[in-house]
Amino acid sequence: MRNKGMIRFNVLILTVVLGLSMLTGCVSKDRTMTTAMEASHYGIVETNMSMEEKLEDFEYMYELLKDNYPFFKVNKRLHNVDWLGNKKQYTRKIKSTQNDAEFLVSINDILNDLNNPHTHVFNGEVYNRYYKHFYPFQHDVLNYERAMARYGFDGNVETIQINPEYNFLISNEPVLKTDILIENKLAYLKIESMSAYHIEEDYSRIQDFLKEVEDYEKLIIDIRGNLGGFDKYWQNLVEFLIDEAKTTKYYSFFRGDYRDKYRMYKVSSVKPVDNLDEEILAKFPPEVKTDFDEYTINYIMLYPSNVLDFKGKVYLLVDRNVFSSSEKFASFAKDTGFATLVGETTGGDRVFPEIPFAYLPNSGLVIRFSAELGINSDGTINMETRTVPDIQVDPTPNEDFKQDKCIQAVIEDKN
Repeated sequence: MRNKGMIRFNVLILTVVLGLSMLTGCVSKDRTMTTAMEASHYGIVETNMSMEEKLEDFEYMYELLKDNYPFFKVNKRLHNVDWLGNKKQYTRKIKSTQNDAEFLVSINDILNDLNNPHTHVFNGEVYNRYYKHFYPFQHDVLNYERAMARYGFDGNVETIQINPEYNFLISNEPVLKTDILIENKLAYLKIESMSAYHIEEDYSRIQDFLKEVEDYEKLIIDIRGNLGGFDKYWQNLVEFLIDEAKTTKYYSFFRGDYRDKYRMYKVSSVKPVDNLDEEILAKFPPEVKTDFDEYTINYIMLYPSNVLDFKGKVYLLVDRNVFSSSEKFASFAKDTGFATLVGETTGGDRVFPEIPFAYLPNSGLVIRFSAELGINSDGTINMETRTVPDIQVDPTPNEDFKQDKCIQAVIEDKN
């Protein structure tokens, strides 16, 4: 039986991939127009909302994000998108919708303009998986009466059907692969996802493999394509490999008060930004001081498990898809010197508190949105600069490791 209590408040998995695969409609060249499949395609119930209800929901979402979302200026700098300034365009888009399915796709398109994979609307499959994951605990947003009705859920978790085609959050598919690439020299460990549902079963597998390669010169940990998950998965791995404590600290900044509305989103130990010393504030982008209300300091402290004596060098393979919890692993590995990073700059958005959900009051549609501005050890915004590898090389995986440029860079590295 998995200990869900242990993972309750750290759901960092990236769901937008699944969301986009099901939410895509037939979008015209006119960005204010959207057509969609039937409501059942998206796992929702058609209720023929009025235009007034749709516009009220959009206004609610707009104001919610305006007050609480942290990356508007980052989005402008990276993608030249003025999301707040596009309100009239988004309103016309909502007005063009003819049914609830088009409204859902329009909301998805509007949120996509934020260019943040943690920020998206739920389709039925995403709602079902989160509900099934959280059901031992009270989750007010998912239990909102109109949300349950919108996603056709009767309150009985046993009736929830999970599509086995999708591999996120709740999955029986293996996420761990181990291999010996060069006998007595180079070992390889691939993690597809930081899956909460494999933490316990993979713990002993990882330990057994690392014991087998304890005397190897180099170990590759490959997290290319790893979209995130749960910190405990990678932390267990690190603790097998270190022989002394590894610690880091990261500042996080918050704006608005939505996170205080629900206990599971409330951030403990926050302090007013005004309390920060000016010398510290000067190290951060100016928007930290002007746009954010509170901050906290997050510590990662990992200690050796003392069951292995690995003396070799660790390499972490990364790419642009490394995100969320996997991003946390990448930044921790680089900042502590735990591993040499190889590949391309990561995807960013290292997060610590639970990522909030919110329901739109009329439609019952549930959205998820980033609410934390994470700062790198060098004072930059993690979602903006992400984590840059020590050795930059084409990260494209290749089944033949002799043709894999990341792996070859590890083999060739003499440092």
